[in-house]
Amino acid sequence: MKARLIAALTQHLQTPFVLLILACLVAIFWISQGFSLGARLFPSVVAGIGILLAVLELGRQAVRRGAREESDFSDLAEGEETPAFFARGLLFFTWMGGFMALFLLIGALPAAGLYVLAFLKLQYRTPWLPSLALSGSLVALLWGLGVALQLRWPTPLLL
Repeated sequence: MKARLIAALTQHLQTPFVLLILACLVAIFWISQGFSLGARLFPSVVAGIGILLAVLELGRQAVRRGAREESDFSDLAEGEETPAFFARGLLFFTWMGGFMALFLLIGALPAAGLYVLAFLKLQYRTPWLPSLALSGSLVALLWGLGVALQLRWPTPLLL
């Protein structure tokens, strides 16, 4: 019963989902046109590529309307409904929530550095030297992009 419901939902919600994504990408593209040239470059390119891919997907769906899909993903959820599966999901969202909280409290650059360092050390037990190198490199990359694209970082609550 559950597998049939998942199969029916995935079959009937594919096009509305792509249309929703397409509408969001068009809104991002439209809004980014009001930014300065450096600031609109990245969102415009990403949104433009996303719009192209969404239109191609809608075309694929129109051509294959009614055709049987070669792969059926409706049975993927059956074996994954274990407590360990939900624990991994909760852990992932906890890390993401921690990053967002750090971002709001101390700002983008220090939050990115601390998050990557903590994630590598606590989650993957990476040695200190590679962890510090990767964290520092990420902060340097983000700082360089901010300078090159003339970004204004959001003001943190604490610093």
